[in-house]
Amino acid sequence: MPLVLHQNIENGDFGLWKISEEIEELLQLARLSHLDRLTYSGISAPHRQKEWLATRALLNALLNEPSSIKYHNDGRPFLTNSQFNLSISHTKGFVAILLHRHYNPGIDIELISRQVGKVATRFLSSDELGTCMEPTGLSNRRLLLHWCAKEAIFKMVPFTDIEFSTDIQILLYDVSMATGSFDGFFNTRSSQVHIPLKYMVYDEVVVVWGSIDELKLTF
Repeated sequence: MPLVLHQNIENGDFGLWKISEEIEELLQLARLSHLDRLTYSGISAPHRQKEWLATRALLNALLNEPSSIKYHNDGRPFLTNSQFNLSISHTKGFVAILLHRHYNPGIDIELISRQVGKVATRFLSSDELGTCMEPTGLSNRRLLLHWCAKEAIFKMVPFTDIEFSTDIQILLYDVSMATGSFDGFFNTRSSQVHIPLKYMVYDEVVVVWGSIDELKLTF
């Protein structure tokens, strides 16, 4: 079972799954309900089938209770028959899940090899762009950490009309280690909400996650 990472966090769990199984094995690990099987039957692309099944297999590995993933109208996932809030992210060959008992979790994962420099001005402020500059040019590692952090925060907040370059602010410090933390902020018209973030560079991926108390958000 390729649950490559499982960490207990405060009031929750983080898990990372590296997809190496064939579909038949993933079907066994996912333990689909009748309704889930109906949903799965509508997925035709093999890579999407594996990704979808691996997400359910990872959830089963993290939870000791049967639960199904459903989706709000805005696309955010939630769990049935569970006390946990849920965030999901996936990239080629990997799935990550963050569970939190009280707050809205957010997690994002990207391949280290993904190049995002060409679109940096679309999601970074000028100050953030300066933070990503090194003597040799833009640091793709720092760009990816910003990207994942902003995606993670986007998943935490119950708003869709968000401008990544201005509404979400990231403050990176020394991120040369494989694991660490930095600060994020979500800016509303009436307040700025601080969101502590954790990051990890593992195997082929960068992962950033955190959580927010929705009661702190006003817009």
